[in-house]
Amino acid sequence: MSKNGVVLRAEGLKKRFPSGDRVLEVLQGVDLELRAGESLSIRGESGCGKTTLLHLIAGLEPRDEGRLFWRDQAVETWSRSRLAGERARFIGMIFQAFYLIPEIDARANVLLAARMLGRPKADDRERVEGLLKRVGLEERGHHLPARLSGGERQRVAIARALLNRPAVILADEPTGNLDETTGDAILDLLLELCGEEGASLVLVTHNPLHARRTDRRAVLAHGGLHFD
Repeated sequence: MSKNGVVLRAEGLKKRFPSGDRVLEVLQGVDLELRAGESLSIRGESGCGKTTLLHLIAGLEPRDEGRLFWRDQAVETWSRSRLAGERARFIGMIFQAFYLIPEIDARANVLLAARMLGRPKADDRERVEGLLKRVGLEERGHHLPARLSGGERQRVAIARALLNRPAVILADEPTGNLDETTGDAILDLLLELCGEEGASLVLVTHNPLHARRTDRRAVLAHGGLHFD
């Protein structure tokens, strides 16, 4: 962590996509700082680049311009293999579509995060059990995703994202596939667990009530972030 508590910093992020005979500049110079333990919500119209921004922050897509720092380390100086390893330690990701492996049970899906780092060890297996209990699925760990409800699948995804004790959680519409009551419960759980773990949170959401729950709020529009 940097001396001022900033764990993630983006400077002037730009991303362009070809669109017919034009070039569409989706992100036109996004600046962002995220402090340890802080939560930030990002809203914006469909297609404005919210998911693209998360992918750039996670190092999953290349930037056309701009710089990205994880704990004051300039990401662009790293090799592809180092970037992948650092990402597995530094960032946990949660998606609207859950992205669980259908052929393996909930317990094994959570453990996948440790396998990304060449593990698991005994401590990882203990942590899986602790997280499954914390998300209310201690009795459901042996079930395949198809036997879980949407809310239960997202609880598995939250546990997986937290397994490696990441500094930052990136959540892309984590309640988008859930009904209102279940979505509210998932957000409650996500905020609570990030607080317990000391993880910073970037929450992309269309729900203005959910956005108000975070420490800071921003809207992505016209290629830039506009903070409330």
